[in-house]
Amino acid sequence: MTRHERRYEKRDIFGLVSFGFFLVLVGVIWIITPNLSEEVRNFFEDFKLKEEVFPNVLLPAPQSPHPVVYTAIARFCFVFGLFQIFILVLRFVFREPVDKLAGTFSGMVFWLGAGFVANMLSAATIKWFAFLGWIIVLIGLSLVIRSLVVLLFELVLRKD
Repeated sequence: MTRHERRYEKRDIFGLVSFGFFLVLVGVIWIITPNLSEEVRNFFEDFKLKEEVFPNVLLPAPQSPHPVVYTAIARFCFVFGLFQIFILVLRFVFREPVDKLAGTFSGMVFWLGAGFVANMLSAATIKWFAFLGWIIVLIGLSLVIRSLVVLLFELVLRKD
């Protein structure tokens, strides 16, 4: 293996593309959402300690709903999740390592799931602490999915 090939192997080109798209998408969402700067400021200023999850345990939560912020978050998550599908296809086409495929697949599941949950929060179908609970579930699910994909690929490759 040449030095150039080793250097290329260490770089995650699709990871850099994803990060670039992440930044562009944050900017686009910020631009297309009216008054988002003010809405985000109001969102963070609205946080107070609440005793909703456990007795005698105070956790920070917004006092009122902020549908503009929640909708912007949902839009970001849905678009970024769909972009992860595109990156996953590219990783298959370029025969990327299994851990990269698994990471992208689990990221896709997380971002699309987070978009769905943020959309529910925006529609006031769930409350703040249910949203946080679902985000924790999605993080765990993503970790499990990533591990299972790696294990299944290793199992299939061993049989060949």
